[in-house]
Formats: sequence, C-alpha cells, structure tokens
Amino acid sequence: MGVNLTNHQIQFVNALLPLDLSSLPAATRPHFTLGPKEEWSEFFVWLENQPPSVIIIDGLCSLLDQGHDLDTGLWFFTACQRIVESHGVTGARLVVNMFVDDECTEPLAHAVVRRSHYVLSFEALASGSSSDVSGQLTAVAGHLHCQLPASKTFKPTVLHYKVSDATVLFFSPGQSRIVL
Repeated sequence: MGVNLTNHQIQFVNALLPLDLSSLPAATRPHFTLGPKEEWSEFFVWLENQPPSVIIIDGLCSLLDQGHDLDTGLWFFTACQRIVESHGVTGARLVVNMFVDDECTEPLAHAVVRRSHYVLSFEALASGSSSDVSGQLTAVAGHLHCQLPASKTFKPTVLHYKVSDATVLFFSPGQSRIVL
C-alpha cells in the first residue's frame, strides 16, 4: 500500500481485558495495556511521547465488551488517530484490530472504516478449509483514502494466505504458495 515501515518502531497496545502477558516474547509483548477509562489519560500521554511508530491497537471492540458504549469506543479511536496524525505524514501509523462478530460490534466497525485510509479484512475461504490456504485477505481503500486527490492509484486486492508456525505467506488466488 505504498508505506515502508522499516524505519518505524512497532508499539503494541493491548485493549483487551488486563491480563498478565509477561510470558509473551518481547517482540509481541504489549507496550501498554489499557486500564479503566479513568486511566486513559495516562495512555494518551504515553502515545503522544512515542517516536514515529506503528501503533497497533489490538481488540478495539473489546471496549464494548468491557461495558463502554459505541460513542466511547469511537471517541477513543478518534483520539488515538488525532495523536498519531499529529506526528505528520512521515510519522506514525495507526493499525486497529477488530473482531466483528455481532450486532454490537458492527456499528463500531462501520464507524472506524469511515475514518480509515485502508481496510484489511481477513476471512475464511468461502469454499471451506484447505491445507494449503488458511484464509483470504481483502484490501480496499477506506473512506479517507477515497477523498485524497491521488486516490485513483490504489486498486482493491485479494490475496490468499497461509499461516505457519513462524510466518505468514501471502499469494495471489490460483497461485501456488511455493512459487512465491
């Protein structure tokens, strides 16, 4: 999608219920775990002080599971987005992971899509499971990208992927993952 992330540090934020994740490898251990809403100001101070980074928020929809309403979840996303965008075009990137599985999480997902540049959707194959393909990734331009003057350059993409123990391989539908 035209973004080189090699010069960016990855910061992982856990929005799920507070769990002891200290046993995870350092590369995947969250840099920050959200607490109750009263403590979010501490998170926003932390976020503002990060160098240009890729901020990954895992489990945005879990805010709804914790009793927050749709407006609070959307307010949190928008606040993070504003802080990240204040780093400038070559600065930070915001990646939000959401598991949309019911009528409660769907409105939040639609609202986030309207405020996104790109949307990546991971799903199982419509034809069923396969030993060679774990699923399908669909990448489409989000609402904000479509408002950019050069937005005609991005074409929606569908890729198959295979998850193994240590890697994820992406390849075009109909192509062997071994060729790539």
